[in-house]
Amino acid sequence: FEANFLRLIDKITNGSRIEINQTGTTLYYQPGLLHGGSLEHDCSPNRSIGYYLESLLCLAPFMKHALRIVLRGITNDQIDPSVDVLKATALPLLKRFGIDGEELELKIVRRGMPPKGGGEVIFACPVKKVLKPIQYIDPGKIKRIRGMAYSVRVSPQIANRMVDSARSILNKFLPDIYIHTDHMKGTSSG
Repeated sequence: FEANFLRLIDKITNGSRIEINQTGTTLYYQPGLLHGGSLEHDCSPNRSIGYYLESLLCLAPFMKHALRIVLRGITNDQIDPSVDVLKATALPLLKRFGIDGEELELKIVRRGMPPKGGGEVIFACPVKKVLKPIQYIDPGKIKRIRGMAYSVRVSPQIANRMVDSARSILNKFLPDIYIHTDHMKGTSSG
């Protein structure tokens, strides 16, 4: 799947150079310009489309031409974020940076499950020369924080230390913080 990812990077760039030795232990990569355009890519069945989309979401706004790519493969698996999660979280985040309009879309055409895939996703993103700065967390909108810190097969004090560290940062924004600790040991720890 790593070689397949490098093929995708080679498709979206212009003038890049990728060399892998015979044993597959050495990689030489000389990046090219982010070209974009209209492309198609068959993703490896070892990883889901989300593995490839994570990088494309970061690179797509800075291409020379607007990116419109059709990705084929697995849409949901247990390793990578699903296409649905990226659609619900990453696209609204891109919109906060000023990347929006009808050109920005993540459309699930077909679903594909392991081991053979068969899914198809269309991702399109316009080009932006400048991103709008954002303040992602608005302390006035958040009223309370609830969470959990868990530890497995270590001292129970590890979870307590995580809670103390989180509180030291989050208390600067608001005082209503409750973080539950959960420690598992023995056979219940997996």
